[in-house]
Amino acid sequence: MLAAGSDPAPAATAETPPFEPHRAVYDVIRGDSRIGEVEAELTRRDDGLWHYRIESKATAWYVRMLGVSTTEAAWFDWRDGVLVPLTYHHVSVEPGKDRFWQHRYDWQQRTTETKTHDGNLGIALEPGVVDPLTLRLAAVARLEAQAPDFAGFELDVLERDEIERQQYRFIGRERIEVDGRCFDTAVFKRFRKQGSSRNYTAWHAESLGWMPARIEHADDGKPMVLELTDWESADHSPPPPGDC
Repeated sequence: MLAAGSDPAPAATAETPPFEPHRAVYDVIRGDSRIGEVEAELTRRDDGLWHYRIESKATAWYVRMLGVSTTEAAWFDWRDGVLVPLTYHHVSVEPGKDRFWQHRYDWQQRTTETKTHDGNLGIALEPGVVDPLTLRLAAVARLEAQAPDFAGFELDVLERDEIERQQYRFIGRERIEVDGRCFDTAVFKRFRKQGSSRNYTAWHAESLGWMPARIEHADDGKPMVLELTDWESADHSPPPPGDC
C-alpha cells in the first residue's frame, strides 16, 4: 500500500479521475466469425478504492472446447490527480500454455511482491508505473487531459517480470460505426514491442469518456476486433443508433 507522504508518480492537474464506474461488453470477431466476448467492469468502493476487471469468454464452440480464457483484475487508488496501482492479477488459460502472475505494490519500499508461474520475485518500482490493466485507464486520463489536441505519449508498464517503456502513438481522429451507432473517436496505437500480442489499435470514443468503442490487433496474421455491444454508466452513454 502507499505510505503517507510518498510520491508514487508525478503530480497531475485533475483532482478527480476522468473515468467513472461502468460496465462494457465487447464482441470478439476474428475474420468473419464471432468467437467470444470481453466484459470489462470498473467499480469504486465506499472507501474510494477502485477495482477494474476484464474477463474474456469464448462463444464459438470450437474455442469453448479448447477452454481458452483470460482474466485480469486490479485494485488502485486515485490520489492528487495520480493513478496509484495497488495490486494486479492475470490468469490466461489455453491448452498447454496456462500462465499466471500477480503483483502487490509496496510503494513505501518501492518494490513489488510478485508471484508467477515461473516463481516469485521482487521488481523495483519507478514513480508513475502502471500494469497492463491500469495502463488503459492511465491512457484515458492522458486523452482527457489532451483533448482536443492529441499527441503520442509513453508510459512505464509493469509486465510479468520487468518494467517496459511502452508507447501510445496518435493516429488521428475518425468517426466510426459500431453496433449501428456513430462514435467520434481519437485513434491510438499501443506499441509494446515488435511481434507482441499486446500491440493494438484502439478507437477511443468521446461520448464514452474516451474509453474505447473498438480495439483491433493481429492474431497469427488475421485481424481480431473487439467491438462495443453494451455500455452501462451513470454519466456517459453511447449515441443513439443512426447513420454515420
